[in-house]
Amino acid sequence: MLVRTLLMSSATATQVNSPSQPQAEQIANQLAQDLMSPYCPGRTIATCPSPAARTLEREILSMAESGKTRDEIETELVSRFPDIQGYLGRPDLIYGTLVLALLAIAALVMISRRWIRQGQAARGGASATTPSGGPANAREMDALDDALDRVDGFS
Repeated sequence: MLVRTLLMSSATATQVNSPSQPQAEQIANQLAQDLMSPYCPGRTIATCPSPAARTLEREILSMAESGKTRDEIETELVSRFPDIQGYLGRPDLIYGTLVLALLAIAALVMISRRWIRQGQAARGGASATTPSGGPANAREMDALDDALDRVDGFS
C-alpha cells in the first residue's frame, strides 16, 4: 500500500513537472550545443566525448528543471568555466574553408594571367613600337630607358 502511494505521488509529480520538462530539456540542449566544453578543446559540450561533459549536461538540465533561465545558467557556467563561451563554429570547418578560398583565388589569378599572356601572344605580343608603327630598334629602346631613368631620378 505504501509503495502504491509513493508511485502515485511520483506519477502526480511527474505530471505536474511534465509541461516544463520539454522546455528545460530544450534549454539544456541549446546550451550544450552553444557552449564550448571545458573538457575538450575546440568542441561543444554536446560533442565532447568526455564523461565529465555528460555530468555537466545533467547539471545544466537539473538547473533548467529547477526553473533557472538560460541566461542564469549560462552566467553560472561562465563563472565556473571562463573559457566556456565563444563558440563560433567548428574550427576545422572555418579554417578549412578559409584555406580552400585562398587556394581558389590563387588558381583564378594564375589562370587569368595565363589567359592574358596567351591573348597577347596571339596578337603578336606586347613588343615596343615607334610612333610610326614599326618595331623599335635597340638604340631607341636605350634612349627610352635613359629618359625613363631621368624621370624617375635614377640618372
